[in-house]
Amino acid sequence: MGTVFAIARLQILPEEEDTTSVIGVASHSKNLSSDLPDITLLPPELALHILSNFNATELCLAGCEIKSWSEITEDDVLWLNLVKSEWKYAAYVQERILEKSWQSFKKLYLLMDEAQLIFSINPLQGIEYLQDHGIVTSQPDDIALYLHSSKKLKKEELCSYLVNHRKDVLDEYIQLEDYRNQAVLPNVLRNFLQNFPARHCKLTQEDLALLLHKFSRRYVHCNPGTGLSNEVVYNICFSLMLLGTDLTHPLIKNKMSKREFIRNTRHLTPGVDQDYLAHAYDNVYLIGPVAR
Repeated sequence: MGTVFAIARLQILPEEEDTTSVIGVASHSKNLSSDLPDITLLPPELALHILSNFNATELCLAGCEIKSWSEITEDDVLWLNLVKSEWKYAAYVQERILEKSWQSFKKLYLLMDEAQLIFSINPLQGIEYLQDHGIVTSQPDDIALYLHSSKKLKKEELCSYLVNHRKDVLDEYIQLEDYRNQAVLPNVLRNFLQNFPARHCKLTQEDLALLLHKFSRRYVHCNPGTGLSNEVVYNICFSLMLLGTDLTHPLIKNKMSKREFIRNTRHLTPGVDQDYLAHAYDNVYLIGPVAR
């Protein structure tokens, strides 16, 4: 089975072929050698198991260029599994998707792939495209689930959609964040803000404050054992962002010391242990700013 899979992939795809999108794949043409195994001679279960290792681009190429493979590469089981592996959202709402009468699950894959491309150009139109085809509903929590589980969406457009257009979806999006058992606050904040790149999204101070407030509430909810209040977490986060700017800005010559950071932050964070703030400073100093 491994030999069949290896030969097929080597002969279907040219070297350094771009397989990031299935759009336009059918136009590719390549002469395949005559010794390519006829996968249709295998038991159907085994043939499907081999083809399950192919991505969407490879399946399309195989179906277009190997006549004997054209039917099996259209199999709904293969394409449904690809849909669920590429978009976790489809796995979460599988029952609803299965209820809809699709022409094929390959068509569903192509629709979701197209929506992803549209979203990268115009986020509002991308979500509207999904809604027009009955894939995503108009409910804020459903849109948030799609956005949160779709890791290939461009962060700049994701940020723009949530902050500039749909703050109701932003609320639901942050509720999907799971910060349980993540005690190192700078690391959690850094991971969160990666989805909201301030420079590219042109976030205002009000936008950043809104994000920090929502993040702080969610962090406290997920980590009640820390004993920190929403306000205290917000103030620590704000101080960490200022610290990152201070340590990395080329025009600031006299960098903030650990002692200065603790002194400046302690009056805003009553009850917080000095060692906690010292560790937070070390994290930013060694790893880098929490926001970029």
